[in-house]
Amino acid sequence: MRAPCLSYISMLLLALLIFLSQTQVTHSLFNKYRVHVINGLSKDTLTIHCQSKDTDLGIHELAVNQEFEWKFRTNFFDTTLFFCNLRWNGGHKSFDAFKVDEKGLLNDCSANDCMWLARDDGVNLFNYPHKEYRQKYKWDK
Repeated sequence: MRAPCLSYISMLLLALLIFLSQTQVTHSLFNKYRVHVINGLSKDTLTIHCQSKDTDLGIHELAVNQEFEWKFRTNFFDTTLFFCNLRWNGGHKSFDAFKVDEKGLLNDCSANDCMWLARDDGVNLFNYPHKEYRQKYKWDK
């Protein structure tokens, strides 16, 4: 009598493991992401304020060549969004620093990293396939 119960439970556990391996649940539980914001301005301090719906990372003043970084896991539904406001004497810009698109992929980031660089001409994102920063946004005045 007990053997059929154990095999039924084993099959359920196996089915659950297969399901989890094919879903975003495993993706959000095990993959850790990093976002970097680097002050690449020629001479000014960069003020940054980044946050998500649930997490406010605070206001940070970055000296030239200084970096602010944070790590996180996406939420269960894979709808995690972090947005940032960057400000300096030459302008400001608000933008999505990390976002998962409809296909479950990061927009323009590598598998686990988003690297943003503030330069005098705008905000740049590191393009991993081409191994260079590319301008994504110009500063708002």
